[in-house]
Amino acid sequence: MAEPALEAVQEQLARCNRCGYCQAACPIYHITRREDATARGHNEHVRAVLAGELTLTGDMEPAFAQCLLCRACTAHCFPALPTDRVVTAARAAFNRRRAGAAVEERVMRAVLGDRGRMERLVRLAYFGKRSGALRVMRLLRWLPWLPKGLAEVGAMMPEPPASFLRERVAELNLPARGPRGRATYFVGCGMNFGFPDAAEDTLCVLAHLGYGIVIADNQCCGLPAYTHGHLDLARELARANLRALAEADLIVTDCASCSSFLKHYEELLGDGPQAAEAAAVAARARDLCEVIEPEMLAGARWEGSVTYHQPCHLGRYQGLAERPGELLQAVGGLEFRPLPEADWCCGAAGTYAITHYELSMQVVERKMSNVAATGAETLLTSCPACLAQLAYGARRQGVAARVCHLSQLAREALEGA
Repeated sequence: MAEPALEAVQEQLARCNRCGYCQAACPIYHITRREDATARGHNEHVRAVLAGELTLTGDMEPAFAQCLLCRACTAHCFPALPTDRVVTAARAAFNRRRAGAAVEERVMRAVLGDRGRMERLVRLAYFGKRSGALRVMRLLRWLPWLPKGLAEVGAMMPEPPASFLRERVAELNLPARGPRGRATYFVGCGMNFGFPDAAEDTLCVLAHLGYGIVIADNQCCGLPAYTHGHLDLARELARANLRALAEADLIVTDCASCSSFLKHYEELLGDGPQAAEAAAVAARARDLCEVIEPEMLAGARWEGSVTYHQPCHLGRYQGLAERPGELLQAVGGLEFRPLPEADWCCGAAGTYAITHYELSMQVVERKMSNVAATGAETLLTSCPACLAQLAYGARRQGVAARVCHLSQLAREALEGA
């Protein structure tokens, strides 16, 4: 059976020279010590399938499912082979065979493509957390087919907010115009539902810096569908967002995963009739840390010690590894303490902590040990998935650092100027 998704990455596979440097960088290989967990292993499997030497069978799928898509291997690869695209293509190929994949895609389409439905589900989950009903899941941990992460989902979730960001917008009195022009704020699902206080801080920072603000009428960026191998659904969501962002001069988001994937739209839709629109949106998309310039923080003050965890989608996907540190060092009174292995994945990776709980916890334990070694009072990051994972990891390991978004510190520092 022809596999279009795999054939699309065949040229990239040819660049792998089988050197094995990816082993040193892979967080999962450090835990499992299995070659099939490495980029080289993934590349060899897909190459053998395309050559007719192997058949794509279910027993090969777990190794591809274990990948964090963190791109650490790409950073250690001389030809910079984007193994995340190879793994995603393999997941798409498995979806053509896997029982339940069609149902999974329908559920994702129904939720990711309908903000109202997503909001109702999030409210239901928060009710379960408040009422303690989610703790019942722990009683079901003995079921072999139930992911262990589901038993811990209540503990991993952030505290239920008083309201979601989109509910607050009318009360924020945001400026429609500003001397720096107009910024269209792309509302990430994680920020809207999980960390609306931090999202509100982002809007206040943008207004303080002189931007007029428009709240985009966007859907999910499409990254969750893409990473699960549902490429057609990811394209549908991307097309919907092209319409929502058509009039935007500057697109800003405070979710590193969203900003990364918006910039991926050109590749995702590059061969279709909306290629030019996708390229335009990709060119106008910015992460919040790109919009804030170090000189804009002149006079800003914040007292305390800070360290920073670099989201994979900010550093390796967008090449913005140095920017947060530059911003933090521009703030007066702040003591910046570099985090060892700051660019190592925290193990969140979307729903990874639910589907691969044990692996995810081993990854975040290493991260939190490094955080504890800095002795920093505050741990910053720029991705809602990372925020939730780091906060959970801090609670599990008794690390006292306050975990918050870069926008929260930026607002506090600007207001303390």
